[in-house]
Amino acid sequence: MDKLHNFKKYLHKFLSVITFLTLITTIGHTQTTDSTFTFTELEVIKLDSLLQSYEQENAIQKVQIELLNHQLINYELLHQQDSLHINLINQNIGLLNDRITLYIDLTDQLKPKWYNKPIIHFFLGAVTITTSAIVLNQIK
Repeated sequence: MDKLHNFKKYLHKFLSVITFLTLITTIGHTQTTDSTFTFTELEVIKLDSLLQSYEQENAIQKVQIELLNHQLINYELLHQQDSLHINLINQNIGLLNDRITLYIDLTDQLKPKWYNKPIIHFFLGAVTITTSAIVLNQIK
């Protein structure tokens, strides 16, 4: 157990030294005065204006996306309303077709029978008058 404890101590010291050396080399490389990383004041201003224009474009695109999402929601609502309207029109068409069928049945029911035609009434009237005249002539 004592060996395990000593091993952990050495391992801890070893990792601390490695970490320290890594930090030193990292700090040494970040503080270089390389001329490729220095910007003139004009370049900084251009970069700043470029970043601001990109931020404005990004903000405009976010607003456009939000407006398009609202428009999409409105189109979906309009689609639902149109579907409901079409269903109601189809029901109305069905009811009107039923009404037409009922009117056809009603006209079939109300058609005059063979004996209710005017020509038959004319001949029956003529026969009745002629028969009456003949009977009256026979009686005198």
